[in-house]
Amino acid sequence: MLRFTKTALLLLLSLPMMAWAETADQLSALLQSHARLSAAFQQYTLGDDNLKSENASGRLWIEGVDRFRWETESPFPQTIISDGQWLWVYDPDLEQATQRPLGEGEVMTPARVLGGDVEQLNCYFNVQQIEAGAGNSLFELTPKEEGSAEFQSLRLLFSGDLLAELLIQDGLGQRSLIMLSEQSFPAAFDQTMFRFVPPTSVDVILMDQNG
Repeated sequence: MLRFTKTALLLLLSLPMMAWAETADQLSALLQSHARLSAAFQQYTLGDDNLKSENASGRLWIEGVDRFRWETESPFPQTIISDGQWLWVYDPDLEQATQRPLGEGEVMTPARVLGGDVEQLNCYFNVQQIEAGAGNSLFELTPKEEGSAEFQSLRLLFSGDLLAELLIQDGLGQRSLIMLSEQSFPAAFDQTMFRFVPPTSVDVILMDQNG
């Protein structure tokens, strides 16, 4: 009887881990088709009352875990580019670009989550599924270790098999809602879109990996 009790206890303790792994498998399966993604986006800041404010819009391109391009068109232009080795942030209105290296210790960003796989999800996050209504799937990711991701929590809403919304809560509790449209999944991207050559008139600020 004692042996059965120990076995049952161990099984019960392992259930949350088993559930997280199974949920991560489901999320990874949905993300497989999003590893190369192009979409338009609308980004909002959410207040405590869930009212939207500070609208921004533009387009994004993601390929794998380390290549992405994020172009904000309004209210002011800004381009963020990662080529796998360097991260660039270009502000044309300021005629300024910052450059910093990417390394093995790079924290997980929402873009890297979209390009990741189940092994990475299980390594970095606790993943749970939340009821979202018929035809929708909602997953919430929370980092297992503090500082391993640039967000406190990330929610991914799928409409069918299509990623429709991301809800990001940062370390200060601020929430950003990103709504996607015009999603496409091309067979390949022109790799020049993940490279940045600063115009000669632009001031370049080089930061270290911790900057």
